[in-house]
Amino acid sequence: MPADSAPTPRPILWGAGLFAVAVFLVSWWQWWTFQYGTFDLAFYVQALWLALRGKWMVSLLNVPLMGNHAEPIVFLLAPVFAIFPHPMTLVAVQTLAFATMPFTAWRIARRLGIERPAAICLALATISTPAALSIGIYEFHPEALAAPLLLLLIEARLAERSGRFWLWFVAVLSVKENMALLLVAFCTVGAVVEWKRGRAWTLRWHFAPLAVAAVWLLICGKVISPALNAGNVDYLQLYGHLGKSGGDILTKFFTEPGRLGAALHAALTGGNLLPALLGPFLLLPLLRPRWLLIAAPLLAQHLLSWRSTEWSLGAHYPAPFIPLFWIAAAEAVTRMRAQRIVSAALLGACVVAHVWWGPARALVSQVPLVTRLLAERAWKAQMIAAVPTTASVTAPVPYLSHLATREQLVSLHHILKGLKTLSTATYKPPPASDVVIIDAEDEFTFSTEAGYYHPRMRTAAEREVASSDRLLHEYLRPHPWRAHRRNELTVLTRGASAPAPPPGATPVVFDETTTLTSLQLVSATPGTMQLRLGWQFAGERTRFPWMMLVLSDGEHLYRFVKGAVAMEFGAGAAGEDWTFVLPPWMRPHHYEAFAIFYDASEAAWREKPPPDDGTFELQRVELGGREWRAGAVFSSRKPSRE
Repeated sequence: MPADSAPTPRPILWGAGLFAVAVFLVSWWQWWTFQYGTFDLAFYVQALWLALRGKWMVSLLNVPLMGNHAEPIVFLLAPVFAIFPHPMTLVAVQTLAFATMPFTAWRIARRLGIERPAAICLALATISTPAALSIGIYEFHPEALAAPLLLLLIEARLAERSGRFWLWFVAVLSVKENMALLLVAFCTVGAVVEWKRGRAWTLRWHFAPLAVAAVWLLICGKVISPALNAGNVDYLQLYGHLGKSGGDILTKFFTEPGRLGAALHAALTGGNLLPALLGPFLLLPLLRPRWLLIAAPLLAQHLLSWRSTEWSLGAHYPAPFIPLFWIAAAEAVTRMRAQRIVSAALLGACVVAHVWWGPARALVSQVPLVTRLLAERAWKAQMIAAVPTTASVTAPVPYLSHLATREQLVSLHHILKGLKTLSTATYKPPPASDVVIIDAEDEFTFSTEAGYYHPRMRTAAEREVASSDRLLHEYLRPHPWRAHRRNELTVLTRGASAPAPPPGATPVVFDETTTLTSLQLVSATPGTMQLRLGWQFAGERTRFPWMMLVLSDGEHLYRFVKGAVAMEFGAGAAGEDWTFVLPPWMRPHHYEAFAIFYDASEAAWREKPPPDDGTFELQRVELGGREWRAGAVFSSRKPSRE
């Protein structure tokens, strides 16, 4: 029976089904509880939503869909998205595509002559590796589709099905512009390996597709990207440590090879991409170097980048390598006598490898947090549900995909960073949105590691960049805002601001421009507290303090970040209300409370946050003690000090 008509074994059906269900449920949970940490899904949701309305400029990156990456395959998802216009529709398509890999791998393994039990193990290995799980639960990105499509391409090539080969070849090309590099290598290596098959064969299966891939790569680099990107996303800066331009990088490859060596050393010692791909496959791909040569251009692209996510699991980047390393391992198995033993060991290694690589351990660690995340999700979702569907919005990264079906959407991290994506060029924000959302505990948007949140700094291009807090202040200051503040979340809506409260008896002076004129306890219940803060700003503000509420039970300190104070106000008197709700994990007790005002950007950048470290503490105000018990719930960190 031909390999492509043999019935699929039940273990593969069950394995693929369980993978799809598990991955989609985990993905939904992470999206639903605001745990997505990049803007990828939001970008494609907004792009498709706009495309269905005849609009092409995606405000999230200020480029058209094809201006970020050349990914025409995304347009094929438009009909599905038109029927089911939900962010998780794209994730569902990606999950189902990934779940097809065991079926394709099964057919390939049987075509290679691998025994049935061994073929089953090898097929299941495609979705059992840490890389597969990592990509599966990583939001949505078209590059993830390269994994199933490349397997289909390899199958068509082995079966010598010309029509299918060209279908999957074009599909892989349309995933992302750098797939052309991989396909050029695929055709070049194939032409060398199969040179004895004659000129006509080589032209049909290697030179013709090679020419198509090369032309597409040229069009992407010389036409599409310059016309549609216009410098808004500068991917060349990923290799800025190797040279100032493409030509300079190429020159330094020969004149300063140490730069290349240092970049590779950093990627190979600091990342886990190669170990996580080779280890689960028992290093068998090393026995079939043909496939490693095909992967080499794309591997070099990732390993030479300074961005650690490109040489580590956690994003979509490993997707093209899964089918290449898998087919190399499968070909190695065909040359072994103990196919069943080796294949079973390989599948076992894929499962055991989750102990060292991939997101499995992080997912397990989230189990005790389920109750907290559910409660936090409830009130946060309620707050953002009030955002009008027609309003323009600026939001933190985890909220973007929830708000992406609108024409104007801005990521708060762009405002905070002050630079264009992957660039040293200044980011010039659009006029302030109708609604601005700020989550002070969002470690993705306020990331110092990614460089989004920072004090005043100087770029590699010797350009001064104001602190993130000042950049946000300048963005908000031109307009009045009506604020809804609860715990770490603030929702600002265009409208009249609350009046400033009357000054208190003892003002707290921060500097000549910033004075806390009053701090009043407006109302309190055993589980909640509402504070009203009065401020007086004189002239141009020089400080942008953050506020943290700290509760002490005599043994532990519990920190609750409010975020920046009165960020939206310029010179004059200002007032803000803040509602604090005690989290459910805190036991009823008599707590002493005090407020810490501190320089958050410096504290975060220097990794010296209060109350553990008082280096960047500006003022401390005692609030007294009283009995507390949990009311409505919200997120917080565990005790910061014992």
